Amino acid sequence: MQFNSINYIFCFLPSIFILYFLFNKFKLYKIAEILLLAASVVFISFYKTEYVLVLACAIIINYLISIGLLKNSSALKDKIIVTLAIILNILIILGFNLVFILPSIHSTIEEHPFNSINFIFPIVISFSTIHQISYLIDCYKGEIKGKNFLDYALYVLFFPKFAAGPITRYNEIVPQFKDLSKKVINPENIYIGICLIAIGLFQKTVLADHFYSFIDSSVNHHLQNGLYCSWFFSLARLLNTYFSFSAYCDMAMGSAYLFNIILPLNINTSFKAQSISEYWSRWDITMIKFLKDYIYTPIVKNSFNLIRICSGIIIVFLIYGLWQGSSLIYGILLGIVTCLNIIFTKKFKIKIPKVVSVFITFVTLLLLNNFNCMKSAFESCTILKSMFGFPDNYYVPNLIGLNLHFAPSFLNIHLNLFILVLSFYLIFISKNSLEIAKLYSKKNNFAYTIILAVILFISILFITKNRPFIYFNF
Repeated sequence: MQFNSINYIFCFLPSIFILYFLFNKFKLYKIAEILLLAASVVFISFYKTEYVLVLACAIIINYLISIGLLKNSSALKDKIIVTLAIILNILIILGFNLVFILPSIHSTIEEHPFNSINFIFPIVISFSTIHQISYLIDCYKGEIKGKNFLDYALYVLFFPKFAAGPITRYNEIVPQFKDLSKKVINPENIYIGICLIAIGLFQKTVLADHFYSFIDSSVNHHLQNGLYCSWFFSLARLLNTYFSFSAYCDMAMGSAYLFNIILPLNINTSFKAQSISEYWSRWDITMIKFLKDYIYTPIVKNSFNLIRICSGIIIVFLIYGLWQGSSLIYGILLGIVTCLNIIFTKKFKIKIPKVVSVFITFVTLLLLNNFNCMKSAFESCTILKSMFGFPDNYYVPNLIGLNLHFAPSFLNIHLNLFILVLSFYLIFISKNSLEIAKLYSKKNNFAYTIILAVILFISILFITKNRPFIYFNF
């Protein structure tokens, strides 16, 4: 089930909300938790039925392993157990990808041989697996006390964060399910939740899907390799990725807020970053923190050696690139650019104006994103070649239009000017969605409510094709 669907917004979410607080009102707290778990299973089964059995097996196995860690008194044996458990989790996801995903993309690999590396290394660490690995490591460190199967299963499967995060630690979210003060309806959290859902839905259906349509038609008409078409194509790719992920994060956080569960902020107006290093503190925040805590920190071990630091960074982004289903090249480039940024900052004390540094960072991300989104390394290089003045074609189609609806006629592919300007306002000037939602919850006057209702109404009108979020296959 997708967040950007009528079924989710008008049927699934309201039904679970009403039943959850109805059970809590009569102090049926355990049944209310079971309801959330059952709802999460239903949510997952709507998306992929085969996921349920695989996840059930993984959850049971990991829970039994965690009990073994609790009983084992030998540090060496615990270390061996948790290491083998992590490997087992990766193998489960790898096997799942091989069985269910590779057959469906076999034809794609044949058509795009340069892209085969992306599928030889499928996304071996999904969000649910990341949560389970995090849980096992925290058990090994002795940070989790009093294990309970229902709590663990709900921690892994809780539907607002299941498909694409944010990544949470067990001790961050499970205590919230147990907090009796969160078992009653909180009007302020409802205002914040509805506002976040409306903003997220708008970003997905009006903005991200508009850029997706432009991308799709550009590819169909072979326009992406033109001299200036390639810049608009790359820009549309980047904005589609940004708004799709931002929309998911907003709707996930908003859905959780309705149940008084506060998920961590996962995206914070990322393109306001003045450097690549700052960008990684604003984009996919919880995933980067996970990689930093469990991979980068053990490699670097508080060392100030620049070579060791850079090695850790490149390994982290190599894993990040593979996890995204991207090529090895994308991960390596992310690591190299981040390392260069750190070296430049340490060696040179040059003050660059904020506007210039934001622009440089944005263009760098624009160029790098071609290796993330294109079907092959060859196509990525073709786009970059076109962007730097060596296009495959030289015609200049009319790409910018004022029409609200997309017109896919040859050499007349429109990227709506109003949506483009609005997008730049949202990514460079506006507050982040959570700040806007909290502002709405405080003021909550008639004018704000009308604006929110209009945004929600427009967003619902644009729900046409239920295109998946950018990370929903992960």
